[in-house]
Amino acid sequence: AEAGSEWALGMLNGLNIDQSCLAAGAVTNRFRDRYLSISPTSRDITPTSAAKAVTVADCIRSETQGWVCNCPSGAWTAPTTPPSAAANMQPSFLITLISPWDNRAGNIRIESTGCTSSVASNCLASSTASDMALARSVVQLDAALLSALKVPPATPLTVKGSITLDVNGLGLHSSDPLSSGLLLLTGDAAVPNLLESRLDTLPGTPVQQALIFGDAALNSTDQDKLFAMFFGMSAARYVKQPALREVTCPADPADCGPALTAAYASGVRMAWIDGPLNILTTTALGNNTSPMLIVAGGPVRIDAAMQLTGLLYARGDAVWTNSSGQLALLTGAMVVGGDLTIGGNVDIWYQPSVMNELKNRTGSFVRVQGSWWN
Repeated sequence: AEAGSEWALGMLNGLNIDQSCLAAGAVTNRFRDRYLSISPTSRDITPTSAAKAVTVADCIRSETQGWVCNCPSGAWTAPTTPPSAAANMQPSFLITLISPWDNRAGNIRIESTGCTSSVASNCLASSTASDMALARSVVQLDAALLSALKVPPATPLTVKGSITLDVNGLGLHSSDPLSSGLLLLTGDAAVPNLLESRLDTLPGTPVQQALIFGDAALNSTDQDKLFAMFFGMSAARYVKQPALREVTCPADPADCGPALTAAYASGVRMAWIDGPLNILTTTALGNNTSPMLIVAGGPVRIDAAMQLTGLLYARGDAVWTNSSGQLALLTGAMVVGGDLTIGGNVDIWYQPSVMNELKNRTGSFVRVQGSWWN
């Protein structure tokens, strides 16, 4: 039962899996996507079934194969035969996801039933368990979703340092009625070569009112405080989150686009680059209901028509050039902890719904202290 509770918590922070709960073969989606529904606005977490408590998976401890698990994409059914013909006992556990009794937003309850039978459902009925002389233990704990983006930026572009643009300017858009309408926040007082024709804010709002230059607080904030301002913790703690994955890029200055594409396809939604990030080929990452958050610990260089839905956070300087003739588009927001240089056709569209996805549906599940029960 203890193994099952820890296994389920780990699976909620895992990547895409197949019917055997493995990230190999014909993977489909993540454990959390398969069995949980998370509201992007209220953070309410419920089992995908209409029931308040839903059995979703089970694992059997085989003497020859280790843990053999079952994660059906549909309704759970008990396995009919153990994974091997070993004569020794093959204990199992059964995982049930439960809506918390007090409906706390961002929380889900994990119940793990341990059974001495290789068919965990034999332990669910007391009469059956008694007749078969089975032992049963039940463990419960609450898991809370720790937000990937504690405080989303209010503007499509936030730059601590200076901004340098070529004759094309930069496309900044924040016309969604749910947005603030702000377009730019920078700590530098110098006004870059912004073209009003490429700036789009709330109807009736003068563009000049949507641009904030020379913000003293932003300019004086160090890198660690700037990071904590958006993520609610230090970078050293953030990188240790169980749902975050460190993506290894090829040696600088090689292209990291393929590595990021492969990571997203495997289920990574929070990516950390420990060092320089170079994207040199057209790369498409994220979508409106499953965006990607990328943190680059070193300088960022993009020379391509990158298409990213989510958040790009550069802890150092960033250079984004696009000579492809196609539109480079970031749907969400970009934060730069150093200076930013833009060249070519680049647009950033602020989307409150994408920010809500990162704030309320993306992140790591962590054990709630004091919630354990046996």
